Amino acid sequence: MSVDEALLNYSEKYYLLNVPGIGDSGLTHWQTNWEMSFPEIKRVIQDDWEHQNCNDWVKTLEIVIRNNQDRPIILISHSLGGGAVIHANALDKLQHVKGVFIVALPDIEREDFPEDCSGFIPMPKKVLSIPGVMISSETDEWCEINVAEEWAEILNVPLINIGNKQHICGASEFETWEEGKRLLVEFLDSL
Repeated sequence: MSVDEALLNYSEKYYLLNVPGIGDSGLTHWQTNWEMSFPEIKRVIQDDWEHQNCNDWVKTLEIVIRNNQDRPIILISHSLGGGAVIHANALDKLQHVKGVFIVALPDIEREDFPEDCSGFIPMPKKVLSIPGVMISSETDEWCEINVAEEWAEILNVPLINIGNKQHICGASEFETWEEGKRLLVEFLDSL
């Protein structure tokens, strides 16, 4: 069975939910491509992508989770979307979620993080209440790999270092991000 076939099967079993970061995921982003390739994958739509308010983002995520409980939910986060997931976890808002696939979690607490992101600091340091995995890059401009390793330890999830891949978006290889689909299928196989 191909990775695409496996992901299609999983998209019928689970409610796969993309949780984008700052600015939403654009037309060439892997999250957008996955949604076009697998119509069962849906997106959390925030009211304001440019002035990120943690409370608002978590509330929107909570509402989407609450309104889609007919199947087990898997969250697929990118960048600041992972920060919203971590805050939702700390507030015990992930009860109906069965797994979290966290991609390119940024170092939200570093000094040069965008000031428009209000309420994300301090980041809650609480073990993830459900199975998860973190995918990080050695050359992510928004998170040093040692910080990603610390977060994986805090959340008690495995970290997969995919090497020199910057913030895991932007380059043409991330339009479909075949490696990411394979890693997601492997994570879903483990549940």
